[in-house]
Amino acid sequence: MTPRRPSTRVITPGEVAVRAATARQYLQVGELVIGEDPAERQVAGGLAVLAAIAASDAICGTALGEYARGKDHDLAPDLLKTIRPDGPDLARHLGRVLEHKPTAHYGTTYLTAETVASMLHHAGALVVAMERIRRR
Repeated sequence: MTPRRPSTRVITPGEVAVRAATARQYLQVGELVIGEDPAERQVAGGLAVLAAIAASDAICGTALGEYARGKDHDLAPDLLKTIRPDGPDLARHLGRVLEHKPTAHYGTTYLTAETVASMLHHAGALVVAMERIRRR
């Protein structure tokens, strides 16, 4: 196990399993609730953010034995980048979702259908990568 970095937390295999299951469910529900109604899209976007964060935690926990802490999640992409060979792509997927977190969770305007579809796509890519990395 690598030494703990500032702003990270050690995570056990059991905790990784919980984060992985949570990521899968957030994504599944997000894909179910997306619809034409702007409020439904907003909820789906918020769930995409939660799925991406949980998948990132599970990926880092599996590969590094730790995950990023902090309410802004700004360290998480940097931590993902350290995972070889997929790190830069994983960080990009997370970044694409996190850029919409303020609007998805706290915004007073609705996300567009295109934005939410993109968020779910990137969150889904993280969940797929999470499953692949956990099987290694």
